[in-house]
Order: sequence, then structure tokens, then C-alpha cells
Amino acid sequence: MANVIRKMAEGSSRVVERYLPDAFLFAIILTLVAYGLAFVAVASQSGPLEHAENLLVTGWYGGFWGLLTFAMQMTLILMTGYGLAKTDFVDGLLTRAAAIPSSERGAVALVPVVAALASFVHWGLGLVVGGIFARKVAEEIRTIDFPIVVAGAYAGFIVWHGGLAASIPLNLNSSGEAGNFLLADGILTATIGTSQTIFTTANLVLFVVVGLVFLPALFVLMYPESDDKKRPIDPATLETATDGGETGAKATTVAVGTTTFADRIEHSRAVAWVIGFGGLLAVFGYFGRGVADGTMPWNNLNLDIVNFTFLFLGLVLHRTPAAYIGAMKEAVENVWGIILQFPFYAGIMGIMGYAPEGSTSLATQIAQGMVQVSPEGTLPAVAFLTAGVVNFFVPSGGGEWAVVGETLVTAAQASGTSVPRVAMAAAWGDAWTNMIQPFWAIPLLAISGLSVRDIMGYCVLVLLGSGIIIAVGITVLPM
Repeated sequence: MANVIRKMAEGSSRVVERYLPDAFLFAIILTLVAYGLAFVAVASQSGPLEHAENLLVTGWYGGFWGLLTFAMQMTLILMTGYGLAKTDFVDGLLTRAAAIPSSERGAVALVPVVAALASFVHWGLGLVVGGIFARKVAEEIRTIDFPIVVAGAYAGFIVWHGGLAASIPLNLNSSGEAGNFLLADGILTATIGTSQTIFTTANLVLFVVVGLVFLPALFVLMYPESDDKKRPIDPATLETATDGGETGAKATTVAVGTTTFADRIEHSRAVAWVIGFGGLLAVFGYFGRGVADGTMPWNNLNLDIVNFTFLFLGLVLHRTPAAYIGAMKEAVENVWGIILQFPFYAGIMGIMGYAPEGSTSLATQIAQGMVQVSPEGTLPAVAFLTAGVVNFFVPSGGGEWAVVGETLVTAAQASGTSVPRVAMAAAWGDAWTNMIQPFWAIPLLAISGLSVRDIMGYCVLVLLGSGIIIAVGITVLPM
């Protein structure tokens, strides 16, 4: 069994390394594919040239800047998470955890578990912790195959949409004014609480089976047997920071001869702690007000509060503004991929959602078509597959739900299928094909210094194995 899995992983890696383009080129190819499909499938009352122009300007350009807020949030979560991980306290925790495994296979099993646990708490945390922990493991075991370790870190991300910061369940648990469009449009008559989605037997069992059992077992089985097939991390990568070796730790003390007031403020612990603890008090106040209003902390998680917490906690733990500035300078080297590629994915989302008056968008057509051909009793599995397909073009949980949610919920109501079950099937489907969609791998790849070709061959096997488990589980497990 192990030999079969290992050979499949090696073959998949060879194919991916040879044929898969860079993540940026992947986004460009996906743009062309989406444009071509929408041009053919989306009806228009105008002529072909005008239709092509409208799709280009209204669809692609109209959506191109739609992820600016989200891109900045992702940039900050990567930078603040990286800065937090560079503190002595967090760095020590990750270093001690990386020292736990006594073998390469033990280490390659531990990485996806750590990433899955962090992703269950918050998907942004999972991406950052997973990437940094993979590097820590490679530092601890210098002979370990680095690409498969990073692939394991990314694989843990597959559980995020069943976790505490899951977009679809949290949207269903919100009011119409807060973004629950199904409630605002009268498709749903009441909110659906997280006790019916995230905290159900089916979802929690899937998290444990996929994230804590399947992933570590699969990566142990895929691990290269011979040393000549391993690619250990480059020692230069371990010794040199991304900014040329200038780490934030060097700025923790006042330089000899420094006497200016400005320099003393920059190296003042009092300044860092006053501002940092002030921010953390605001965090406690934020969650305290939510509890007072009946909203538990896990239902109040979003990118803004996570970024806010990471920023001020990092400032406190770095102890001086100068040290934190040094860490941020290091972190900024890791965000160029987000800045470059996210606008292109926003443009793809614009194309997928483009629908002139009297027509149906390409994303909605895909969802409707798959639902219509689903055999009786298979709607949860079909919803899972539908979300997986649409996720290629709309790799945003909330954005995807906006284009397929009404179709899936209406189909569930018409067939007598549990709406929460179908919603969670879509949530898992959205996370599932992330394994072969480079969009979410961009931050983690930046931290590791690898390319998408280095890890995607392993992730193909994650996709195949987990797809069967999730499709069956979301259909038959009790909610």
C-alpha cells in the first residue's frame, strides 16, 4: 500500500513540475478560460463584438478591483502573523513543537495536524502558522524533504471551511442587514445557528477524520523512501532572512552612542507596551460586547479582529517599536504575490458573476446544471462537487456562496434535504479544491520560498483521497 501511494505521489509530482505553470500564469490562464466560457454561455441581447466588450469592461474590469479590501486584509494577516511568529515567545513554542518528532516521517505527519488545528481556529492563522512551522521542522531535521513538508502545511488548510471562521456557516448565522442575503431576500425565514452547521456531529467528525487522521497518514505514506528523491531546505534559506539578514531582533537595544530623543522612543518598552496593551484591551472589549449581546467569541471572528489582535500582540511581545519595525520589514518581502495576483482573481470573479439583464451568470449556470442532474438523495454530494468546481474560478468562500447559495438552498428546500447539510457540503467543497488552486497557497509559498509546482503534486493526492471521505461523510453522517 505504501509503495503504491508513494509511486502515485512521485508520478503526480513529476507531472505537476513539468506542466503546471507559475501561480501568476495560472491566474492568467484561468482568466482566459473563464472569459471564453462566459462569452459562449452567458446570453446577451447585443451583437458578438458588443457582448465581448461588455464582458471585458463590465465583467472583468468591473470586478478587477473588487478584492482590494480583502487583499489588504490578507497582506496584513500575513505580515502581522509573521511578525508575531518572529517574537521570542511564539518562535520558542514553534521551535519546541518542531523538536517533538524523532523521525522524518513523524515530522511530516505532525505538520498537517498543526496546520489543520490552526486552520480550524481561523484560516488566516492556519496559513501563517503552517508555513512558519514547516520551516521550523526543516530547521530541526535538516535532511527532511522540504516540499512535502510545505505541502503538508498547505493540506491542513482543507479543514478551514468547517472551522470557527467558516464563511458560509457564519453568513447563515448573521442577520439580513449583516450580509445574509438569503434571509434578506426571503429565501430563508430565520438564521441558521452554528449548532446546526459547525458544531454538528458530521462536521466535527469530518474535521477529525480528514485533518487529524487522513492527512498525517497520507503524508507518511507519500514520504520519499530514498535520499536521492528528497529535497532538503537550502541552508542559505535558513541562515539569511528575507530582507538580506537584517532581523528584527537586532533592533531591540539602543545602538552605542544613540542619544536622540527619537531613538530612545523607538527602543522604548514603555511605548510598545502602552500602545500594545491598549490594543489588546480593545480586543477584550470587542469580544466582551459580543458576549453581552449574545454572540460567542467564535462567532465574532473575522479578518479585522484577527489582524488587530496579531498586530498589538506582536508589538507587546517584540517589546520595542524598533524590534517590531524590523520584523515587519522582513514580513513585507512575503506579500508581493498577494498584491500582484489578487486583482486578477477579482477579475475572474467579475467574469463569473457577469449577467446582463435577462441572463444568468456563468457561476449560477454551473450550479444549476449540476443540481438538475443530481440523482435523488445525492444533493449534499452534488453541492460538495458544485462548490468544488466553482471554487476554481471564485476562490473565496463568501464570494462563492453569493453566486451558488441561492441555487443550492432552493434545491434543498424543494427536495426536502437539510439546508444546513447542503450548506456545509458547499463549505467543504469550497475548501476541497483549494488543494489544486494556487490562490490560497500564495502566502504560504512566500513564507517557504517554494513555488506552486513544488507542492501541488502531493496536494493532488490529498484532493483525491479527501474528496471521497468528505462526499460520503457529508451525505451520511448525522447532523
